Parts: sequence; C-alpha cells; structure tokens
Amino acid sequence: MVNGLRHACILVRNLERSLKFYQGLLGMEVERVIELAGEYPETLLGLKGIKLTYVKLRNKNQPKNSPPVFELHCWEKPYVRIKPSYNHISFTVDNLESEYKRLKKQGVKFISKPLKTPYASTKVCFCYDPDKNLIELVEDL
Repeated sequence: MVNGLRHACILVRNLERSLKFYQGLLGMEVERVIELAGEYPETLLGLKGIKLTYVKLRNKNQPKNSPPVFELHCWEKPYVRIKPSYNHISFTVDNLESEYKRLKKQGVKFISKPLKTPYASTKVCFCYDPDKNLIELVEDL
C-alpha cells in the first residue's frame, strides 16, 4: 500500500537554466545537489556509464523535516532525450495576478491570463518552464 506521494521528478536539458526558473522565479529552495556516477546508479538503473546531476527542491513554506517533493534530473551520460510523459506540475501561489505579471515580465510564456475556475474557488493559469514542461499556477480564493 502506498503511504503518500514521495516526490515528482522532471528531466531538464540545462540545470542552470532550470534552476533560474524554479529557484529564481518560482522561489523554491535547493535542499541538495547530487552527482551520480559509478557502480551504484549503474546497478540500480541497469545502465553502464551513467552520469547525472539531480537537485532536490522544496517549497519555502514546506516543513524542513518533510522530504523534498520536487526533483530536477539532468542526464549527461547516457544522453536522455526529453519526452515529457506527464500532463503538468501544479504550484499554489498567494496572488496569481501579481505572479502572472512578474513571470511574464521575466519572459515566461503563458497559455492564457489567470482565469477564475467555474467549478472551484480558485484562479488558474498555465505557463511553460525552459524545457517546455507545462506548469499550472493556482490561487485559492
């Protein structure tokens, strides 16, 4: 039986560029940066010559004793072609209108302006991260 969600992970092409988005623009905190190579990841994943860096991120309001809920993986060897197989990642924000304006000013591409959800007390909009991963921003009203 599953006890709960451990974390979500996405593949990124350029770790520095992705950290500017998730850490710099969205305000997530880096908890740990891990570089993997050698016997352990080769045995664990059944691939020879693995080299990857991954970053564990947490929301600034998340309790420090809880595990990070988000990871960025950047594969150097073998090269991993990025083909997103999920629909989107959702983040809660306090003021969606101001976040929309702030991120748009920074060059973040949005699908639409924030919209009031007709079936819930929320306001929602979608944008893209640097690797074209779909990001949902939600404000609880």
